Amino acid sequence: MLPSHILVGTDFGEISRHAADWALGLAQALSARVTILHVFDLPIVGLLDASLIVDAKTASRLNDEAQAALDAEIARVRDRGVAVMGLLKQGDSRLTIPAVAASEGAGLVVVGSHGRHGLSRALLGSVAESIVRSSEVPVVVVRLQPTPAP
Repeated sequence: MLPSHILVGTDFGEISRHAADWALGLAQALSARVTILHVFDLPIVGLLDASLIVDAKTASRLNDEAQAALDAEIARVRDRGVAVMGLLKQGDSRLTIPAVAASEGAGLVVVGSHGRHGLSRALLGSVAESIVRSSEVPVVVVRLQPTPAP
């Protein structure tokens, strides 16, 4: 069954924009709608007594900045002939993207990947791989193609 709703995870970087553009092309061909989702995590400070705090001022600023960036991304793609909406969530993107895909009824998740290998991947982990492994919804991982040398 072809998806009628595509969820795109974004961090607003070049690779995420490329993944969003890819998803919009597919959505246009399928007459599907697209939700662009940005998930951000709040900085949590641990204290000596093992309690955790979140600075409310910082949390509010991060939320406002993330919403502004999401609004800009939606404006960038709004005229592509596809119904697009934005969604902002707080949490760990590796867990939140699959959960939102399931709860929103998405038929496909699209995420970008840097395509790291070896030690950098082992040290940094792979958000895209975590999403692929945990999602109940099919996932497409889009990578930027390297620019050929002149």
